[in-house]
Amino acid sequence: MKYFLYGGCSLEAGGKNYMVSLEPVCKALGMEFEEIEDWNCCGASISYAGANELSIMTLNARNIAIAESTGGYDIVAPCSSCYIQLVKTNHELKEDAELRNKINVILKEGNLNFKGSLNVRHLMDVLYNDGGIDKIKSTAVRPLKGLKVAGYVGCQTVRPYGEYDSVERPKVHDLLLKAIGADPVPFPKKMQCCGSGIFLTELDRCLGLVKEILDDAIANGAQLISTVCPMCALNLEMYQDKVNAKFGTNFNMPVVYLTQLMAVAFGMDLKKEAALDYCVIPPEGIIKAAIGG
Repeated sequence: MKYFLYGGCSLEAGGKNYMVSLEPVCKALGMEFEEIEDWNCCGASISYAGANELSIMTLNARNIAIAESTGGYDIVAPCSSCYIQLVKTNHELKEDAELRNKINVILKEGNLNFKGSLNVRHLMDVLYNDGGIDKIKSTAVRPLKGLKVAGYVGCQTVRPYGEYDSVERPKVHDLLLKAIGADPVPFPKKMQCCGSGIFLTELDRCLGLVKEILDDAIANGAQLISTVCPMCALNLEMYQDKVNAKFGTNFNMPVVYLTQLMAVAFGMDLKKEAALDYCVIPPEGIIKAAIGG
């Protein structure tokens, strides 16, 4: 199974532990990635600031067109913000010939052309549907027995089209956690927005959102939170001190990527491949207790 990988900006910086862990995990499941050559930012961060929609769409169409010109593989976008920008562009340009022609006039300046021949998929989609639960279970030689995890889906991972999971009652994240032996806890706030990119302009409001999510995870017995979105990971982990200062709480909840937990369950090194040492709030103690070491 071969795919184009669109890592985006976050997975090269703040979400580096996501990239470090997903590559060996996917390789163990028989997946091979090829980076899109000369890719550009998807524009997610400036879309929050009201950037021109045509410009954002052109950025994403360019990435897709480069992939189309070099191979016939699906594009996998692990970052949920990148995924929503790419999949939205792919859908709209396939369905709207007039818009597609307008974008292609712009792309022609770079000798590119959007054809609409590829699919854009989230990492959880290929883990669940291509890797498969049975393969994941058999690869989990060090299952995370009894580890209580709040599987945080966020507001972008399965939206806007619900191509691989329900947009209202998602289950794939929890099923993947179960496959590696973890115990996904009930988590009603699993789809509540964490504040995403408006944290910088609406800090007080966003701190309240994070508090609600952390409260819900703890109330339902979670020992840590799992996510597949770099923005969600950043907001839920890095702002806990500010939440504590504002609300008088004492949150110290580890936040990890699903692929980090999968790397541990697959018997991989906790630092080299699972990249647990990248986390700001250390999860090693909780995870080692689950794997007996």
